[in-house]
Amino acid sequence: MEDGVRFAAGAEVRVVRNVRNDGTFYGVAKGELIVAEGDVGVVRKHGWFLQEQVIYEVFFPETGQLVGLRDVEVIDAALPFVPCRFRMLDYARLTLSLASQGELLARKGDRVQVTWIDRDLASGELSFTVKIANTEVQVPARALEDVPAEEEGSRWRRKSAAI
Repeated sequence: MEDGVRFAAGAEVRVVRNVRNDGTFYGVAKGELIVAEGDVGVVRKHGWFLQEQVIYEVFFPETGQLVGLRDVEVIDAALPFVPCRFRMLDYARLTLSLASQGELLARKGDRVQVTWIDRDLASGELSFTVKIANTEVQVPARALEDVPAEEEGSRWRRKSAAI
């Protein structure tokens, strides 16, 4: 297979994040959801954007849609899939205490803010970078839980559905 190309034609792939119309998908309003996180499709072919980004043409049999997806937006459909419960700038609670070089950074139950989301494309595992005081720390998905309902109002909300 070509360098940087992970999937051949016929491979089943799973979308790892919601894909919304950026204005280039005909017949769908800008910002509207095209493909939802977790949907499975079949690679038809691949191409390149600006000679450096792999783009897969993926067919979704359930909707009959043919969508161009970047390499970072898909994983092998056979991998275990955990939906992303948090988005950037959301708040979460730690399920464990965090320390670095013997120094306590945060305690179990502390509230942290998600600053980045990362999914390992080879394994499908999800991790988050969270802000603790003035430090950013990467933690596995199991280290975070939802903010209790009584604090739900403290969860940051996006102003635009297109983001």
